[in-house]
Amino acid sequence: MLLAALAAAAAAAAWAQFRTIPPEALRGKLTHVTENVFTIDGRAVQLAPGAQIRSQTNTIVVPSQVPRGTLVEYTVNRDRQLDRVWILSPTEAARPNRNSTQTWIDGQPAGTPIEQVIPPSKAPANPQHK
Repeated sequence: MLLAALAAAAAAAAWAQFRTIPPEALRGKLTHVTENVFTIDGRAVQLAPGAQIRSQTNTIVVPSQVPRGTLVEYTVNRDRQLDRVWILSPTEAARPNRNSTQTWIDGQPAGTPIEQVIPPSKAPANPQHK
């Protein structure tokens, strides 16, 4: 049973590497407010009927389980409702997004600085031996 669980986890991780986020997807910080209402970068937006929120491993996430301020890429439907949402992995977050309002560097859109995605680890203090 443990072997089957490990195989399923490995398969999910491998599948997540192959997910495709469309080039027209926008980037923002998503927060669940209530039921089908979210904010993206502080602006209220509704979840469209049939919308999907995908985790970093590409599994479907229930709206109430989205952590506050989660970095995502998303698409909206013609009614400006959230249609598809992808919670970004650190690798995906570090890639540029041409539709993002973030700063452009040398003519290229900047990805989210990796320090904002993965906080720098604190170096262990060197104890003084006396």
